[in-house]
Amino acid sequence: MRGFFFALALACAACTPAPEQTDATVAPAGRLEVRDAWAAPTPNGVNVSAGYLTIINGGNEADRLIGAESTRAGRVEVHEMIMDGAVMQMRPIQALEIGAGETASLSPGGAHLMFYEVAEPFTDGQTVSVRLQFERAGPVDINLPVRRAAAHGASH
Repeated sequence: MRGFFFALALACAACTPAPEQTDATVAPAGRLEVRDAWAAPTPNGVNVSAGYLTIINGGNEADRLIGAESTRAGRVEVHEMIMDGAVMQMRPIQALEIGAGETASLSPGGAHLMFYEVAEPFTDGQTVSVRLQFERAGPVDINLPVRRAAAHGASH
């Protein structure tokens, strides 16, 4: 039964709309821009959370998000959500491609960061530091404000 509630809490966190944010972080190479970054609060009794952001590749070459890490989690994975018949499943992916001149969104209900082994719960108002690892641009440090998703516009 505990597993059911864990899956339910995780699905709700991954399917809620993103709150508005305009902060941006520019990668050292200046080709990538990260915007609208935020993390969901950790559900009670659960040691996982999700993070969301938008990556804009203003360069002439594709890049790939190949990993992430945070001191707030034992491990961070890039995940995607896929439908298997009538069941939505979440699975890790090796890399997220961001084509030249394209935008990749890690958003509720789609690709997202998954924080595992969260020792201290993420709570509203905190900030979670994350290092994104890109194949070409290298490491990019960002901060994800922790907050609940916007209450409007939910389709789940």
